Amino acid sequence: MKYLKLKKYLPKSFFGRALLIIILPIIFLEAIIGFAFIQRYFEQVTTQLAKSTVLQINYVLDRYDNILSDEREVFLNKMEAKFDLKLTIVEQESQKKFVQKYAYDFSGITLIKILKNDVPNIQHIDLKTNGIVNIFTLLPNNSYLKFEIERERFTASNPHQLLVLMVILTIILGFLLLMVLRNQIKPIKTLASAAEAFGKGQSLSYKPTGSIEIRKAGSAFLEMKKRIERQIEQRTQMLSGVSHDLRTPLTRLKLALALKEEDTEAKEMLNDIQIMQNILDEFLEFSKNQQTENVTVVSLFALYELLKNQNLNLKEKLEWRINLKTHERKVHLRQNNLLRALNNLIENADRYGSQIKVSIVEKQTLLLIHVEDNGPGIPPDKIKEAVKPFVRLDNSRNLNNPHGVGLGLSIASDLIKIHGGNLHLKKSKNLGGLKASLTLPL
Repeated sequence: MKYLKLKKYLPKSFFGRALLIIILPIIFLEAIIGFAFIQRYFEQVTTQLAKSTVLQINYVLDRYDNILSDEREVFLNKMEAKFDLKLTIVEQESQKKFVQKYAYDFSGITLIKILKNDVPNIQHIDLKTNGIVNIFTLLPNNSYLKFEIERERFTASNPHQLLVLMVILTIILGFLLLMVLRNQIKPIKTLASAAEAFGKGQSLSYKPTGSIEIRKAGSAFLEMKKRIERQIEQRTQMLSGVSHDLRTPLTRLKLALALKEEDTEAKEMLNDIQIMQNILDEFLEFSKNQQTENVTVVSLFALYELLKNQNLNLKEKLEWRINLKTHERKVHLRQNNLLRALNNLIENADRYGSQIKVSIVEKQTLLLIHVEDNGPGIPPDKIKEAVKPFVRLDNSRNLNNPHGVGLGLSIASDLIKIHGGNLHLKKSKNLGGLKASLTLPL
């Protein structure tokens, strides 16, 4: 459960996950090295140096108390020369009882601790003076003896060098790893883009690059692409030939029946021929879905006007609801293919309903188109079957029904997927029938 909660915060892309796998061990390793460095360098080295200097401070304080007042100035001068430090008597009013230190001064933590524990009557420690440690000790006469000692006597020079070096090396190493990782992931992204474009019916130039594994995947994709394109071409040619060969005898039959006297039998035969003709037309249309037109810049409002004009015969039962941010909004679409898909949805709604509502809504990066009717709808357990080719849920796929063979929704679904969108079918809350919702990325 904890892993699942953590998983949602992890990167979703391969690049992000790979980067995380690389960066986390580096940070963990540097943390261990940094801790060991602070422990050994800052604490141990500072402790050794500080205790040596503290001995000198305590020596001065012990001797100072035993020297006569008129000899103390001479004594302080001698101690300054002997221990290479500066000693000053400071009045009580000028001193405060606290410690001054920079937040990033790690060695100062150890130094302050040693001074407080080993130097008697220490009142004030100032580590903020540039390169100098100021130590104030309380004297018996309530004045202060100020020690000014160079900081390098307590800590080694430039104690931050290792940490700075670690940071610099981490940045350089991270940059190099980032460049290498991007170069390794680029072929994967290129392959993914080519596969996505092919799935949308686009022809994107692609050449396998990258590591051996990625090259193999790319070569396999190209071989698969060739086989699919060859199969689509063969299917289309075969169906076109079959359709052409069958249309000629069907036309002859129509002409022959037209010359006969009109009777019930002749009407039934004409109806049968018309059904066969519709089957051929829809079957051929279905086979050509993969052969799509080129993408063009299309105005959404112009697309709506064109769709409306193509369905003027349904103006008495068709209601339009348009919600576009601007009439000038233009997108990249395959206009004719999209219109064919929408017309199929409207024709399906017209076939089963007496009232139709079409909604076109623009939402940020999505275009939503809903086609609703007041017909019988589709049972929820049959929705997946509804978009399959040649599936007729109304049990009317027979020679007495001239309305096609159940390819309308299937064709619409295929054409929408070519645009990178999706078709969802559900019950209409407004009209009670079927609601076909089309989602397209803009």
